[in-house]
Amino acid sequence: MPRDYIISIMTRDRVGIIADVTGVIGGLGGNLAGLSQTVLGGYFTMILHAGFPDGVTAADVRLRLREIDPHDPFEVGVRPCRQERRPRRPAAGNLYVLTAAGPDKMGLVAALCGFLRGKGINIEEFSTRVREDVYWMFLTVRLPRGTEVGRLRGEAQAAMAAAGVRIELMDQRLFLAAGEV
Repeated sequence: MPRDYIISIMTRDRVGIIADVTGVIGGLGGNLAGLSQTVLGGYFTMILHAGFPDGVTAADVRLRLREIDPHDPFEVGVRPCRQERRPRRPAAGNLYVLTAAGPDKMGLVAALCGFLRGKGINIEEFSTRVREDVYWMFLTVRLPRGTEVGRLRGEAQAAMAAAGVRIELMDQRLFLAAGEV
């Protein structure tokens, strides 16, 4: 039976890392199911989900990925995937895009994430950037069924107003449709 792994990689950024990593995965007979990658502070970071044929162990994957650059071995984590790759029913609730922007100061991420946790809202994707002294947060969140979106938006805005953070919340379907116009 094929084995699925979640693989994390970190190394100094350079050209060609994704080609190298996916080449190793393909060389082991692996098939990518998903990948997320970014560069932060000059470091390349990636997490991916891949399925491998019987006999390919987590140790095999880790060793082959670390061999890509013997002079600066990648930091590699490999864990068995807990979720099967099969069609499944969508999770309960709707996806929304939440953007937040405010002055670049400590505690903004913790405050926003604490607010969301208190409302039972799961964060499915999250990225941040600082541009011209403004701290930007971009999240994809899954709202629990029955959430009153207008009320939630107002509560989030009120919770973050003291920190000078502006909040916007939009149904992901509308957000994506607006990008197609």
